Amino acid sequence: MGSSTGMDELAVMGQLAQEVRMAPNRSLSQVIYASLRRSILRGEIPSGRRLVEERLASLLGASRTPVREALQRLTQEDLLQKLRYGGYEVRRITTKEVEEIFGIRSVLESYAAVLATRNMDQEVMEELERIIRISQEALDSHDLESFVRLNTDFHDRLYRASKSDRLYRMIQELRDHFYRFRRIILSKGRMPSISIKDHRAMIKAMQRRDEKKVERLVRQHILRGMKVVLREMKRGGISS
Repeated sequence: MGSSTGMDELAVMGQLAQEVRMAPNRSLSQVIYASLRRSILRGEIPSGRRLVEERLASLLGASRTPVREALQRLTQEDLLQKLRYGGYEVRRITTKEVEEIFGIRSVLESYAAVLATRNMDQEVMEELERIIRISQEALDSHDLESFVRLNTDFHDRLYRASKSDRLYRMIQELRDHFYRFRRIILSKGRMPSISIKDHRAMIKAMQRRDEKKVERLVRQHILRGMKVVLREMKRGGISS
């Protein structure tokens, strides 16, 4: 990594190095890839950060070959871009990409919610209601970490209820790339309360088997998040 690495990122590298030390040699490349990918998606390694193969190998206590393989995989996934003067850079996301991905998400996730409404059973409904209840408790106690996790759990459980494995995988692939924005969206003003209100409205519409309303609610929910991201990017509150 470059010389401007902050203390938080050094801590991240320390955690990654520990994971590498605990990994068997045959899976070293996979461990480095998965660890770097997670840290990038969570924003722990920010957009624009330069990663240098030799320096990264030294920080992780690994040879250069598995590091190179991991960096190449991340480049293929568009999370990194190779620099002409050497090394890689955590790829910046443009406003056009935000609009495109959130737009696609709104279509896929609203459709998944419609399928979930058709397939909904009492067990899943009770689980979703339980997640909302615990989310409210996390919000009341100002526990943002738990609230973000529970928000993800709600959507994850809802889309799995669609019983479409292919659709679920497509949604997860897109949502993974925007994990870094979830904390931003859910920490702004009344967004946490609005999120819970949206989830309750979705549940109510599903109980009534109102597929059109469910579709509209989920679409609005996602596009509202997009507006927050775009606004913060414009203000410079997000390192795109």
